[in-house]
Amino acid sequence: MKRNKTLRVFLTLALALVLCLGTMTTAFAAPGPITGGTETTPAQAVITKTLQMPDGTATPAETFTFTLARKSVDGVAYNATTNPMPAITNKTVAFAATDVGTTASSIKTVSKETASLFTGIVWPHAGVYTYTVTETAGSTAGMTYSSGSYDISVYVANGTSSLYIAAIGTTVVAVDHTGQTIGDKTDPTTSTTISGASSAMVFTNTYIQTPTVVNPTLGDALSVSKTVVGTYGDQSKYFGFTVSLTKAAFVSGTPTYKVYVMNASNAVVTSTDNYATLQPADTYGVYINVTAGTPITINLKHGQRLAFMGLPVGTTYSVTEAGTPDYTPSASVVVNGGVPAVTNGTVSTALSIGSPTAIIIGANTNSAAYTNTYKTVAPTGISLNNLPFIMMIGLAVIALAVFLIVKSRKRAVYGSKH
Repeated sequence: MKRNKTLRVFLTLALALVLCLGTMTTAFAAPGPITGGTETTPAQAVITKTLQMPDGTATPAETFTFTLARKSVDGVAYNATTNPMPAITNKTVAFAATDVGTTASSIKTVSKETASLFTGIVWPHAGVYTYTVTETAGSTAGMTYSSGSYDISVYVANGTSSLYIAAIGTTVVAVDHTGQTIGDKTDPTTSTTISGASSAMVFTNTYIQTPTVVNPTLGDALSVSKTVVGTYGDQSKYFGFTVSLTKAAFVSGTPTYKVYVMNASNAVVTSTDNYATLQPADTYGVYINVTAGTPITINLKHGQRLAFMGLPVGTTYSVTEAGTPDYTPSASVVVNGGVPAVTNGTVSTALSIGSPTAIIIGANTNSAAYTNTYKTVAPTGISLNNLPFIMMIGLAVIALAVFLIVKSRKRAVYGSKH
């Protein structure tokens, strides 16, 4: 009997322990506040807006807008009549071309925050007010707007003399970036602009800037040109250029870009001596397809250039001109409208630029101007320009010789008579 009683006590204690553990697990799993506040210093929150773009891209000037839609009060759906809750005005973040940000792994990142979300809000009573936060998509070309969404719960408590925000909690409704999972409670970080505020909602946009010029006679994203100098340089000779493009960050798939061969008169060249496989003419003429990640070799002669079209800012490139006997190469490179930088090569040897570090294409002028100088040739033999003088001298020498011979014979004749 005593043994049964002991067993019952043991089972009762075990059951109580299980229930306690279950309660603890439920408590940890349940949504709850992640930041705290007091009546004197109520909790605050902001939204973080992050822009990511390829290195070399100018920050787009745009104002981003966020809405806080009323969702529920104390878990009951918002109703303007039976379950009212305060409206929160849209929040904005403005970016400018002067925003520099930070750059890592060829990606430029600029982040900013909104103003505090709940300053000046009058709460009707204590409770938990939940809003759904989303970004309003704009219309900037090349911008991919965030599809992220968060629920933000505001814990309003009774204070000694007034209501105040005791805590704020956020939950992921739609994923914004890698590392998030729907239903996750986001961890707040300290606001960089507002003392005492936290930021747990990040909206990330990516931006790719693509040149708008599509007519190769009016401009290009990248120009590679050829000039031959030297008294005996062959300006009809073709030189081989191997070009490699690497796609910019955030560009998907394997993009293909157009390149036109242009002559000194800025007209499209149609010769297959430049490249064997020309694409059928579009509005501007025949062109060559260049695939990012696949090197291509194109021939150029004096006065010709390659006009690469549609390369997004942040695309990188490298060029190698094959070595040609008796020609010394050099290349003048302009990056994003900067000061030209000249690289000098060695006679009869290939010259590469953008290796081992590829050159980044910026939004302004990008060019690689190659010049090949033919060796100095020392004339051998007779110069035709001097031939008349040489002939005159030769005739004078011959005349002198004839004169001396005749005179010598006369002396011999007269000498024999005497």
